[in-house]
Amino acid sequence: MRPALATLALLTLATSFTFASPSAADEATTKAKTGKTAKTPPEGKTYCAPEVSELSEHTCFFDGGAATDGSGKNTLVIYLHGSLAMYNGFFYMQQRAMALHAKKHGFTVLMPTSPSDGVGYVWPTAQAAQKDQEAGILAGIARARTTLEKKVGHKFDETFVVGFSSGAYYGSSLAVRNMLDVDGYIVLAGGSSWVKPESATSPKNKRVPVFVGVSAADPQTAGHSRSFAGSLAAMGWPYKVEERNAGHMVDWTFMAHGIAWLRERTRQGAGAGPALANASAVVAQ
Repeated sequence: MRPALATLALLTLATSFTFASPSAADEATTKAKTGKTAKTPPEGKTYCAPEVSELSEHTCFFDGGAATDGSGKNTLVIYLHGSLAMYNGFFYMQQRAMALHAKKHGFTVLMPTSPSDGVGYVWPTAQAAQKDQEAGILAGIARARTTLEKKVGHKFDETFVVGFSSGAYYGSSLAVRNMLDVDGYIVLAGGSSWVKPESATSPKNKRVPVFVGVSAADPQTAGHSRSFAGSLAAMGWPYKVEERNAGHMVDWTFMAHGIAWLRERTRQGAGAGPALANASAVVAQ
């Protein structure tokens, strides 16, 4: 999995929507591993773009308002970014793009940053990395959610996770293992089909809906996305899969369809899981 993610790191520089400026510890780790010091943002520039807001170090958010579908619901989207290199210049554009999605569809987006491996920023997909990092990641997201509710002045009626590239591999793992208290997932350009769920009698066996977007023009991830959707089908998981001739990107149509589908299922009370009939669709472009 690591070689594939290393390749994706190059592809996601211009399409992932968050970027972390390295801390002093990150810089020291990078220098120890590579002999080079990680590049940092220009003097005076902050991590979060002017159009979005800083919640805490390396965590941004944007409040796009209530849902635009007439329900008036307050939706939170937790965005798990793609692989990021330690290089400045891309993160403002990427945060602005996610803010546009939030404004268009009416949701608040929370943008945490993955841990650094000393070379870049990727979410943990290997068991060893998850053992070392996952507790801190989940605790950080929980703290950020609480802080964000205080910032915006209200709780959220529904919460979805959007994972792209590295974030899709990790997000799909979180979904199947039910590691976050959320109402659904959108998994784009990636997917971990090898992850196994908890036993049927486990309290962690809650199965929330998963929307899988297959980027057919992306040979690095298309097969993984299809395999993940196939695994969900085999497990009887509530899911929907769409395939488009999109490259390695957060496709605008995937986002529109995924958000709409999850909202529909959640508001029908179907988010509780196994009773929801599976659905699939192939959309060519």
